[in-house]
Amino acid sequence: MNGLIDIHSHILPGFDDGPENIEQSIEAARRYKDIGVNCVVATPHRVGGTRWSPFPAAIIAAAEKTEAALNDAGVSLQILPGMEIACPENIDADFLSAQFLSLGHSGYFLIEFPFTSAITDTIRNVTGRAPGRKQPGIIVAHPERCTLFQDNGATLRQAVAGGMLAQVNIASLFGEFGAKAAATAFDFLRLGLVHFLATDSHARGNRMPPDPRQWERLVELLGQDVVETACMVNPGRMLRGEKVPPITLPDETRRNTQPPGHNRNIVERLINIFNK
Repeated sequence: MNGLIDIHSHILPGFDDGPENIEQSIEAARRYKDIGVNCVVATPHRVGGTRWSPFPAAIIAAAEKTEAALNDAGVSLQILPGMEIACPENIDADFLSAQFLSLGHSGYFLIEFPFTSAITDTIRNVTGRAPGRKQPGIIVAHPERCTLFQDNGATLRQAVAGGMLAQVNIASLFGEFGAKAAATAFDFLRLGLVHFLATDSHARGNRMPPDPRQWERLVELLGQDVVETACMVNPGRMLRGEKVPPITLPDETRRNTQPPGHNRNIVERLINIFNK
C-alpha cells in the first residue's frame, strides 16, 4: 500500500511525551515510509492549564520545520498540523475553531475523552443541539481505551449517530493496551462505529509506528480493503472536509475476527464450520 495517512501521531520533537529530538522523529518517519505512509497529521497533546498547552502557531511552525528536517535526512513525509485536545468544557464549533487546531485545517478536531471518568453530558450537548446550530466536526480519539465507552457501548453509538467520528488505535487491535481495549475495539468495528485506524505513535520506545511485519498482520486481520479505507480513503475524505462513512467489515471478517488471545468456544467453532 502507498499513500496511507496517519491522522493521529506524536511526531513533533519537544512536545508532550512524543520524541525528545529530531533523530527520533526521523526514525519514526522511516518506519512510516516502510509501510507506505506518505502523510502524517502531527497531534501533540493540548491539555488546558498544563505545560502541554502549545499555541497553534507553535505547532504549525514545528510541523513545517520537522518536515524540512525529514526531507534533509532523505525521508520525504508530509507533516500536517493538528492537536489531540483533552475534552474541553465548551465543545461548541465556534469555540473549537477559535481556540484549537483542526486536523490539517480540515475542520475536524481530534478530541481525547478522559480515560477513567464519564462525561456523557458533553456528548449529549453536542449530539442533541438544536437544528440549525453549527455542528462541530469531532473525531473521538481511541474510544476503546476510555472507560466511558468501554463500559457502555451505547455511548459511542449515540456519539456516532449524532455526527461524531471515531478513531481506533492500531496497537489496540494487537492487544497492546490490554485485553479489554482490544475486545472493545473489535466490538466497535463489528458494530460499524469506527471511521479511522491510526497509530497514535509517540516516536520512541514501544510507541513507534508499526513495522512491515506488524502491518502485514493488520492486513491479514482485517483485509486489505478495510485497511485502505481506514488508513487512506477515509483520512483523505476527512482532510478534504468531506463526509466520512464508517468502516464496514465484510461478513466473513466480522464473524471470524477476534481479539488476540481470544479462544472461541466449541459452539462458536461449530457455527463457523456450518457457515463455511
